Amino acid sequence: MALAAGGVVVLIWSITALLDGGGDGREVRGAGAEDQPTSAPPSTSALTPPPSSTTAAPEPPPSPAPPPPPPDPNLPCPDAAVAVSAEVEAPSYRVGQRPALRLVVTNAGAVPCTRDVGRALRELVVTSADGVTRVWSNNDCARVSGQQPQVVQPGERLVFEVNWAGRTSAPGCPLARTAVPPGNYLVVPRLGAVVGAGAPLALLP
Repeated sequence: MALAAGGVVVLIWSITALLDGGGDGREVRGAGAEDQPTSAPPSTSALTPPPSSTTAAPEPPPSPAPPPPPPDPNLPCPDAAVAVSAEVEAPSYRVGQRPALRLVVTNAGAVPCTRDVGRALRELVVTSADGVTRVWSNNDCARVSGQQPQVVQPGERLVFEVNWAGRTSAPGCPLARTAVPPGNYLVVPRLGAVVGAGAPLALLP
C-alpha cells in the first residue's frame, strides 16, 4: 500500500506537473504580450529654435537732396530787380561851373543777372524843381547806340558820371543853347523803361 500509495503520489504529482506545464516559478508570456519600448513625444521646446539674440541694424537715413543749381548770371535782370538813382557830387554849384552828375544802376534782386546798360538806355535829365519843364538831357547832343550787357551781382552798383555844362538842350540838339539861370532843379535818372527819383540840384549866382 505504501508503494501503491507512493505510486499514487507520484502519479498525482506527474499529472499535476503536466497540467501546470512543468511550472518552475517563471511566468511565460506569449509573443504578443512582450513589453515594447515606448518613446516620449518630442518636447515643443526642443523643436522651436531659440530666439536670436542679435538685432537688425537700423536703416541708414535717406541721402539729402542735392542742392539746386546756382542761378544763371546770363539771365536778364527784370525791371523789378533794377534800381536806378541819380547822385550829385555837390548839393549846389555856381552858374558857369560844370556840375558832376551820376547815374547809378543797382541790382536790387537776390541773384546775379545781366542787364543792358548801353549808352542809348542811360539818361540823366535836368528838369525844373517841379519836374514840369525839361531843361537838359545828356542824350540830346550825343551819338548813342549799341548794347552793353553787364553781369550785375546782387547789391552791386554801376556808376556812370556825366559833367553838365550848365546849358539847355533839346532832342536833336538845336544850335540855340543858353545858360541855365540860377535856381533849383532836379536830376532825373533813367535806364530804359526804369525811371528813378530825382536828386535836387541848386545853381547859385
